[in-house]
Amino acid sequence: MSKLKRTLALLATMAVASTAFVACGGGSEPTSNAAPADSSSAAPADSSSAAPAAEDSSAADDGSDAAGDDSSTPDEGAPDAETPADGGDETPSAGGEISLPDTDDTLTIVCWTDTDLLNMFEVYTPVNGGTPTFQKCGGNGSEASTEYANYLNSGDDVDLFVAEAGWILNYINDDSFSAPLEQLGISTADYADAYQYTVSIGTDNNGVLKGASWQAAAGGWAYNADLAKELLGVEDETAMQAKVDSWDNFKATAEELKTASNGEVYMTASLGGMWQAFSTAKNAAWVNGTTLNTDVAKEFTEMAKEYADNGYVDPTVKQWGTEWENYGKDGKALGYFFSTWCLGEGAQLEGNCGAAGNWRLVNGPQEYFWGGSWLCVSPNCNTATEAANFVRAFTCDAETMKAYAIESGDFANNKKAMEEIIASGENQNELLGGQDQFAVLADVAAGITMSDSISKYDQNLKDTFLNTLLDNIGDDTDTIIEKFSTQALADNTDLNA
Repeated sequence: MSKLKRTLALLATMAVASTAFVACGGGSEPTSNAAPADSSSAAPADSSSAAPAAEDSSAADDGSDAAGDDSSTPDEGAPDAETPADGGDETPSAGGEISLPDTDDTLTIVCWTDTDLLNMFEVYTPVNGGTPTFQKCGGNGSEASTEYANYLNSGDDVDLFVAEAGWILNYINDDSFSAPLEQLGISTADYADAYQYTVSIGTDNNGVLKGASWQAAAGGWAYNADLAKELLGVEDETAMQAKVDSWDNFKATAEELKTASNGEVYMTASLGGMWQAFSTAKNAAWVNGTTLNTDVAKEFTEMAKEYADNGYVDPTVKQWGTEWENYGKDGKALGYFFSTWCLGEGAQLEGNCGAAGNWRLVNGPQEYFWGGSWLCVSPNCNTATEAANFVRAFTCDAETMKAYAIESGDFANNKKAMEEIIASGENQNELLGGQDQFAVLADVAAGITMSDSISKYDQNLKDTFLNTLLDNIGDDTDTIIEKFSTQALADNTDLNA
């Protein structure tokens, strides 16, 4: 969608949204939306509390800035991902009692990047007023996973903080870092229209809701429509999806592409993208009690070696690296596994894929998600009413979330909002030739399920495995798995083989 179209759509949506903010207790005196300060004061080195265990997200390089790594869910006590929480009310509740104080006028939100927050402020302040500000902590999501601990213990102002899927468990399971959303008058009953896997991830091991996400980070497979037509005879998205709707068909199409291109075009840009889609959708435990489970890693290793040996993918390409960025523009890869945050203006689709308009999005071989971000409340929150308004606006209120989705191109975590945008036909992504990516991602998001067996170890284990695989792709499967297990147990001494 062009910026002009987005702006017009936003204005129309905000006109409706104004009544919703009143219902949530929004401020009655709008203020000008000055650019939030990008304050980058360093966290004290002598924090009295040690940082939570850091997750190794080196495989993502700096790409974690975009939306983070894959996610973990609580070990137990999380709401069932298949059913709405707390009985699935038709509409969000009006809200409970706020128990945190209102002694400060400035809502301070801590994050490593203001990419999403600036879009939120654009939607929020003209309608709701208030003075939300951005406080930078960490150069990227990986740094934030450890630097947050120092900042949150420093005594500096913080009302809300943003946590990534890959390491949110380290913060929501520590009451010194996070408070229940119930202290802002928000409960699981407010998330009947959310994609329930996001509620599960934001719920701690005791079943307490500690984080709420504004996005459902559903992913699909984006492909070069010109190459698909030239080499595969594919005319539209329906035909392409039929050729990649399972891993068996994805592999068969990769062989067809290799033959048609004389081995010059790879099926997809990296094993890292394949691994994200494959592992997330497998929804299997990496840890049983304290025992490392390598079943999924072994299954993918066998697949990855087959793709590498047959020339379906280039195993030397690292996810987020320069080659990965260029393979789309250079016509060396037919497609990418992209999440919602890759598809907007200035994101990976635009940066990696060359000429605008000649790419399309399909579901791909299976439903998956990639990353995601959650708003969490600090126990030291002292701007509680506005914090509650802000969290409600972007994680509960359909009209506000609809406005945010139109403004940002991000897939909002609200079924009602996304259904309305899709039905209206107003979202037309020029990078996808006018295709509505939301229509594809809605199908994917609806199919995402989460088990209650995911643990805090998972992101570290996934990244360690991928690094081991790429560094040793020429070895046999058993050797690769043995090297992975050795490193994983060395990094996590409380686990065993």
